[in-house]
Amino acid sequence: MEEQAESKERVQRAPFETALHHAGYGCFQWLLLMSCGAIYAVCALSTTTLSFVLPAAENDFNLTSSDKGRLTATPLIGMCVGSYFWGNLADARGRKMAIIGALLLDATAAFLSSVVQTFSAFLACRFFSGFGIIGATGLIFPYFGDFLSLRHRDVMLCRLEVFWTFGTILLPGIAFLIIPDPRFNWAIGPPFSYTSWRVFVAACGIPSLLVVLLLIPFPESPRYLLYANKAEQALQVLQRIFVVNTKLHEKDFPVESMISAGEGEEEEVVSADTNGNETKTSLTWGQRWQAFWVRKKMLITPPYIGLLVLCCFVDFGLMFSYYTLMMWFPDLFERFSQFSSLYPDTSAGVCEVSFALANHTSDVTSSVAIHKAASIDDRVYIHTLVVALSCVPTALWVGLTINIVGKKLMLVIMLISSGLAALGLNLVRSSLENLILSCVFEAIVSCTEAVLFCVICEIFPTKVAATAMAVTVMCGRIGAIVGNVVFGALVDEHCVVPIYMFGTFLITSGLLCIILPKSTRPERHP
Repeated sequence: MEEQAESKERVQRAPFETALHHAGYGCFQWLLLMSCGAIYAVCALSTTTLSFVLPAAENDFNLTSSDKGRLTATPLIGMCVGSYFWGNLADARGRKMAIIGALLLDATAAFLSSVVQTFSAFLACRFFSGFGIIGATGLIFPYFGDFLSLRHRDVMLCRLEVFWTFGTILLPGIAFLIIPDPRFNWAIGPPFSYTSWRVFVAACGIPSLLVVLLLIPFPESPRYLLYANKAEQALQVLQRIFVVNTKLHEKDFPVESMISAGEGEEEEVVSADTNGNETKTSLTWGQRWQAFWVRKKMLITPPYIGLLVLCCFVDFGLMFSYYTLMMWFPDLFERFSQFSSLYPDTSAGVCEVSFALANHTSDVTSSVAIHKAASIDDRVYIHTLVVALSCVPTALWVGLTINIVGKKLMLVIMLISSGLAALGLNLVRSSLENLILSCVFEAIVSCTEAVLFCVICEIFPTKVAATAMAVTVMCGRIGAIVGNVVFGALVDEHCVVPIYMFGTFLITSGLLCIILPKSTRPERHP
C-alpha cells in the first residue's frame, strides 16, 4: 500500500517527458502530423516557386542568366535574416503564433510579387517571401517534436520530412495547369500586365493561407508553455492530448505537476494547484547568463569547434550544389527544349547547350524570346515532376534504414555518390541523359541534409546541439546564395566551372565525413 502511494506520488510530480508519455501516443499525434506535414509541404512549394518563374518571366523582365542568379539568391538572403527574427519571436510569443505569422507574411509577399511590374520590386517581394517561409520551415519540426515522446520522436520526424517531397511534386502540377494556359494571360493595360506566370506565383501563396486554418485548432507547444511560466496551460494541453488519445476524462490524467530541466544544472519544479495558482522556482538571470556562456564556450573549444567547422563546410557545399540545381533544373530543361528546336538531331551536353543559346544570332534569339513568351515546353513540367518523384523512394528508404546502415556511413555514401552524379552532368549528351542523371542527383542529395542533421544531434552534447544546428543551417543558406549567384554568372559562358565545383564540394565533404566520430545516444554527453 505504501509502495503504491509512493508510485502515485512519483507520477503526480513528474518530469515533462514523463508527463508527455502519460498523455499517450495516438490519434492526436497523427492528426498533428497531417497538419504539420501540410505546412512543411507548403514550405517546399514556396521555397521552389521561382524554379518555374525563371524561364516563364524571362521575357517580361528581360532577364539575363546573372539576373536569374540574383533572383534565386534573394529569397535565401531573406531566409538568413528571417531565421533569427522568427527564432526570437517563437521564444517570446510561442511557436504556434510565430508559424502562423510566418505563413501569413509568405502569402502576402506572394500576392504582392504577382502584381508588381518591375524587377527590383519583384526582388523585394521575394525577399520577404523568403523572410517569412523560413519561419515556418525552421519552427515546424521543434513544434511537432514537442508533442512527441522520446520513443516516437525520431520516427515521426522522419515521416514529417517526407512531406517536403510531396510539396516539390505538387509544384510542377500547379505550374502545368496555369502557366501554359492562355486564359490566365490578362491584358489590363499597357503599363500593367498580369500574365499566367504571375497567376502561378499568386496561386502558390494560397496554400500558405489554407494551412493556417489547419494549425489553428491545435494548441501551443506544451514545452514552450512550461518554460514560459504557464504551467497551468501546459498541463491543460497534456490533458487534452490524453483525452484525444485515450478517450478518457481529463481528470484521469495522472500528472498534477511537472519537473522541467532548467537551463543550468539544476531542475525547476513547475506545478499548478487545484485553484489554478502557478508556482515555479526558476533560475536567476545570473545563473541563466552563466549557463549561456558555458554552452557557447564548450562549442568553441576542441573537439567541438573542429566538428562544427566540418559540419558547416559540409552543409555549405551541400546547399551550394543541391539548392542551386534544384532551382535551375526547369530552366535547364527549357534550354534543352530550345536547343533541340534550333538544332534538331544534334546531341550536346548541358554546357554546350547553354553556350550555344547564349551566343546565337540576335535574329534567332528574338524568335526564341517570342516562343518563350507564349509558352514553356510541356516536357519541362513533365521532367521536373519526374525529378521530384524520384525523391520519394529515397526519402522512404532513408527513414527505414538509417539506423541499420548507420548515420555516418550513409552520409559519406550519399555525399560521394551525389558528387559523382553532379560531375556526370558534364558527360550527358541529350535531354534524356540529362533527365536521368538529374533524377539520380536529386534523389540522393535531397535527403542528405536530413542525415547530416541526425549526425549533428549525435556528435554534439545536448547543451550545444541546437546552436551547432543553427550555425550549420546558416552556413548552408549562405552556400545556396553563393551557388545561385555563381551559377547564374557562369552558366552561359563557363558552365563547366560551377559543375566541377558542385562535384568537388560534395566529394570532398564525403571524404571529410569519414573522420567524424561515431557516437550513439547512450554515449552522448548530458
